[in-house]
Amino acid sequence: MLDKTTARLTKLGLVLPKPISPLGSYQTVSIVGNQVHVSGLGPFEDGVPVTGIVGADMTLERAQHCARLTMLMIFACLHEKCGLDRISRCARLTVYVRASESFTQHPMVANGASDILRDLFGAKSLPARSAIGVHTLPMGIPVEIDSIFELEAG
Repeated sequence: MLDKTTARLTKLGLVLPKPISPLGSYQTVSIVGNQVHVSGLGPFEDGVPVTGIVGADMTLERAQHCARLTMLMIFACLHEKCGLDRISRCARLTVYVRASESFTQHPMVANGASDILRDLFGAKSLPARSAIGVHTLPMGIPVEIDSIFELEAG
């Protein structure tokens, strides 16, 4: 039997942050049938949003770390709403990268999030994904990710 998601997170040494509350008129997590839709979330360190522009005042490596932090925030919100052990896989990621005009490595930033999913659910369960460069994001964050997960049957 496969380890549950929370056990795999612990085994990987990953710690979930305190889940963020909605910043407007929306739900952070919405369950529709066996799909769990997670609103766009960003990176937090010690309860404070990380800010910056990738390719200007933030390196690719720091941006990848921010994508990892964002994925951990997504997991924290999923855990609060439905329990991580009910999640079977991620079906879709959209990664928005606040970047300078000359920055072109958006998919590499997104790998920071996708690599956690690969480690948790396996390479065969990697989601469909888009990585998009944008001029601005809420609170000045460098990465925002919205996602769709699948609940286990039953």
